[in-house]
Amino acid sequence: MQPLKTNLAAQKRDERFRARFRLPPTEHLTHSFSAVHPVEEEVASSEDHERKTTNYNGVLSLSEAYLTFNSTDQGRYFEVVMPLYTVRRVEKLADKPDAFPIKIVNWHQSESVYYLNVNSKEYDEFSATLTSNLRNQIKHMRMMKQFLTTCASEAVIADKTYEEMNTIPGGLGLQFEFPGDSKKLKEKSKMKLWKKYFNEYGRNLTISKTPRFAKLIRVGLPNRLRGEIWEVCSGAIFERFMNQGLYDRILEENKNRNSLSLEEIEKDLNRSLPEYKAYQQPEGINSLRRVLSAYSWKDPELGYCQAMNIVTSAILIYMSEEQAFFTLSILCDDLLPGYYSTSMYGALLDQIIFEHLLEKTMPKLHAHFKETDIQLSVACLPWFLSLYINSMPLLFAFRVLDCFFMEGPKVLFQIGLAILKINGDELLQATDDGAFMNILKDYFNHLDKPLYPNSENPKAKNLTKFNELLLVAYREFSSVTDELVRELRQTHQLKVVAGIESFTKRSAVRNIEDPAGLDKTELGIIYDKFYNVLYYKQQKPTERNDSKMDLKSFQVFIGSLATWAKIESEDYQLDRQRQLKVAQNFLHQLFNVFDRHHTQHLSLQDVIIGVGSIHKGDLNTQIKLFFDLHDMDKDEYLNKDEVVQLSETLLWIFRNTQDEDHLNAVSTFLHNAFEYSETRGDDQYLSLASLRLVFNCHHAMKDRTLMTYAQNDCTC
Repeated sequence: MQPLKTNLAAQKRDERFRARFRLPPTEHLTHSFSAVHPVEEEVASSEDHERKTTNYNGVLSLSEAYLTFNSTDQGRYFEVVMPLYTVRRVEKLADKPDAFPIKIVNWHQSESVYYLNVNSKEYDEFSATLTSNLRNQIKHMRMMKQFLTTCASEAVIADKTYEEMNTIPGGLGLQFEFPGDSKKLKEKSKMKLWKKYFNEYGRNLTISKTPRFAKLIRVGLPNRLRGEIWEVCSGAIFERFMNQGLYDRILEENKNRNSLSLEEIEKDLNRSLPEYKAYQQPEGINSLRRVLSAYSWKDPELGYCQAMNIVTSAILIYMSEEQAFFTLSILCDDLLPGYYSTSMYGALLDQIIFEHLLEKTMPKLHAHFKETDIQLSVACLPWFLSLYINSMPLLFAFRVLDCFFMEGPKVLFQIGLAILKINGDELLQATDDGAFMNILKDYFNHLDKPLYPNSENPKAKNLTKFNELLLVAYREFSSVTDELVRELRQTHQLKVVAGIESFTKRSAVRNIEDPAGLDKTELGIIYDKFYNVLYYKQQKPTERNDSKMDLKSFQVFIGSLATWAKIESEDYQLDRQRQLKVAQNFLHQLFNVFDRHHTQHLSLQDVIIGVGSIHKGDLNTQIKLFFDLHDMDKDEYLNKDEVVQLSETLLWIFRNTQDEDHLNAVSTFLHNAFEYSETRGDDQYLSLASLRLVFNCHHAMKDRTLMTYAQNDCTC
């Protein structure tokens, strides 16, 4: 068990490492040491731009393609994610008594020093791994120059004009204007602050994140930089760099193909942010269509689900199609797993977590909702699915997205709890879902209103209800961390899975067109066994076929339904080869009977009709089934060989009986079968009427027919 525990611990450690720094799934943590990172910074209170060196204590980590650092000092945030393909040079500095210092020079010629708290052996191992990993990334460094031409931050540093910046690939806002008034949004002053930040702490692939980085994001990003900062924070920029050209290639390779996902996408295109003018024009709709289609081809198992169009249409305002494609991938695969699927598993899970957090933080409000039977998810599920885009005015929804991409999924919970907290007194007066919804709708419509309209303080007078929302979210719900969300997801996931499976099962059973005489309990058992077989089949690297059963799966299914049909491992022994061949032939013929449409695959409906006809049929019906299964040439007679095959089938079916009465019974059956057979030319044939006579007149076999035995043995 020890190696297994070690592997599981390493897997968990890697997952946390990747989630912490938004790294691709290919990364694994190889080294992690405590280190000191000195950073020269401008003194915040200085008017003459005085600078001083701040020593950040933290952890330096290494994976296959990334070097990361995060501060562990209380209240001192500093984070670095350095792709190794951006590293130009690594130098070993003079050793200190208690640390091994290294200097790293990146693509943008910025230098950073780290003092590693390691011993000589650990340093040598780290150095060897780093050297090897750097060599492996040289081929990717050649892609840097071209890639950086797509980054708006490079144009900001180069003092390009707005007209020149607009030649860089960007969102629909470049053509259809960005939402809001640029003067009121203070676009120029925000760009100056970001330019200063880029000069001090790097940009795009080499940026370091400090408390100022978080502050600049929370006050609202400038339109032209918003898309790039979103992909930097989410890690989508790393995926885009490593997969340059993938987006266009997917579109080109699939341009003449069609799919169910594409049909669903077409239905939703005109319902995607209709208030933004780009989506009232062919250019905007075509752009959205291409991104959603490309993602559906990239991940055909997920394809397309409702609400993906809302989120994608929002990010496309600030991102190029390629940027939006990779950001959508990060959202679906990492940040919001299970949100955009047919079951909405992830969103339902987070609703349970949201209600749990409400109960812990605002028990009085939670109790009121329970007492009045107000369904929290009626309002809050759309918040999470659309990332508040469909609930708030767009300008404020984009501010939430700024925080979401920087902080991660916890922001969705913090914002939601803050909304309920701020409106708590009014919500305690609500007695039904309608009143609950109206209070929240009115609140969202007034987010731009002054918080203190009568204040004489200019700063206070400029504060809006949205500013209050962010303040309450961050201050009063800071205990909601990504780690807590991750733990709660693990705690509650089985409850959600069980609920979804139960709902899916009830819906499927209720919508069965022909129950074939089976009651709900029997249908439920067949449903469980049918999908259990398909589930375990899918654990193997074979082509997925979620709702259809092939011959091999059918054999397993019948074996789970009736013990006489179960083929055990010992049945494959050499001395049982003849019996095994009889079994496989019989089950193949039974499969063909169930396969009403001759597709070589069985649906749940096919199986229900097949089992129902056997389980609910009378003796004559079952005899006819037996006859048909062995009438191989379909001439409505059993020849000598076919009668012998039928007797061998009976021997196989009754092989596990404790006594040997079945041997005598089958022998007698065979004798009577030839006695009642008809002579045609030189051969003897047994008709269906004769076979019924054999079974009905032969008392030794009367209670040992296939279907009587099967009914007694069948678990349904």
